Amino acid sequence: MLKLALIGQTNVGKSTLFNRLTEKGGAIVSSLPETTRDRNYDICRWRGKEIIIVDTGGLVKIQIPLSERQIKKAKALDDIGKEVKKHILKAIEESDLILFICDVNKQISDFEMEIGQLIKKNKKKALLVLNKADNQKKILLTKNQDWLKLGFGQPIPISAASGVGVGDLLDKVFAIAFKNQNNQPAGNETSFIKNQSPIETPIKAAIIGRPNVGKSTLINSLLNEERFIVSPLPQTTRGPQDVLIQTEPGKENLLLIDTAGLRKKVKIKPGIEKIGAQKSLATIKKSDIILVLLDLSEEISHQDKSLIDLAIKNNKGLILILNKGDKIPGFKFRPSDFDAKLRKLPLTVSWAPILFISAKAKKNTEKIFPLINQVAKNLKQQISDKELNDFLRRTVEKQKFDSDVWKKIKIHQTDVCPPSFFLEIPKVLIRKRAIHPAQINIIEKQMRKKWDFRGAPIIIRISKY
Repeated sequence: MLKLALIGQTNVGKSTLFNRLTEKGGAIVSSLPETTRDRNYDICRWRGKEIIIVDTGGLVKIQIPLSERQIKKAKALDDIGKEVKKHILKAIEESDLILFICDVNKQISDFEMEIGQLIKKNKKKALLVLNKADNQKKILLTKNQDWLKLGFGQPIPISAASGVGVGDLLDKVFAIAFKNQNNQPAGNETSFIKNQSPIETPIKAAIIGRPNVGKSTLINSLLNEERFIVSPLPQTTRGPQDVLIQTEPGKENLLLIDTAGLRKKVKIKPGIEKIGAQKSLATIKKSDIILVLLDLSEEISHQDKSLIDLAIKNNKGLILILNKGDKIPGFKFRPSDFDAKLRKLPLTVSWAPILFISAKAKKNTEKIFPLINQVAKNLKQQISDKELNDFLRRTVEKQKFDSDVWKKIKIHQTDVCPPSFFLEIPKVLIRKRAIHPAQINIIEKQMRKKWDFRGAPIIIRISKY
């Protein structure tokens, strides 16, 4: 499958174009520089074919300020800038075609000349795209001969925000990519997206947690490559990042989603952080399984519990991952090592599997994919009416519920993801309040003993008849 990288200086509209091409709004768009830092991947469909689009961070030069405090902050940002450049180089290397994006309203900068040389050095085909050409006057600016100095031929005018010219751009991309190739693009397949056309809808698993608990480090560890930028600065990850992978040959595909660190609402700053938090919360609602990452070296906080509650309220599959075991001397990665800490977890998540890991040292991380697959299987589990009603009858006898009441009650499954059930109860028994919530809780606990529902919430509703 053709892979197309979006490269350019900061704030030229790469993420806006990414969102336009993928039609999903997955990249955060902001007027602030360096909003995008990691590589962001998604699919563009055009004329019956698919293209992998790679959004990259903007290349920008850091101006060294005067104060010591500003210098310290600039150094941290410069370190991130170097990581951004590393990701851009990786995107150029693995892509078949480059879209070199510039702002039609600005003159060519020395830095853009450097970017052009960077693309040429890698001997990749590239198209020069002039963004923000949203009217005829600006389109005429693309005829300026100065643009030819970049060495990529006549530029292509577009407006990523309005969509003007984007269709023509894609036609040019296809003319280059599929010319004389029997409709098959050249270039190596990515090591990152293992299966381009999944037969089944992939499992969507989102990793959430407070800032700096190691979410991006974990994904880098799982993928055995520096897929995400890791930094001690909070909010290095600005928004959800999707990674489509295959956990094992022939197994279900998995869409693993890294999200921005979620803090208390009162601490979330307006702007990029707020947008990232909103996108992370929206991602949780669209995911099948939530991996809540906790920091073993710190106490379980109120915010940790709030994130767990968020997954529960949205009826999502749930896995608790306790990270940074490498910081604990003599830690054996056993639950018994942290009984006191575990007792501080909400009792409502006793059904969620717990895994102790060190993402940095890659300890126990190999157990994550099998655990996700098992939870996904548990979410989809279906039980026949006969099995359920036989189970209900035995539970009533064992728990010594009122047999005259419960013999009139039947149970059946109504849905999966999450597993949902109806208790069919006569109206007269409901009016008499003959069924107690505690009894329904006991039924759920017994169901979990009978069938493997680890990581899956169980919903039991009452249906009158």
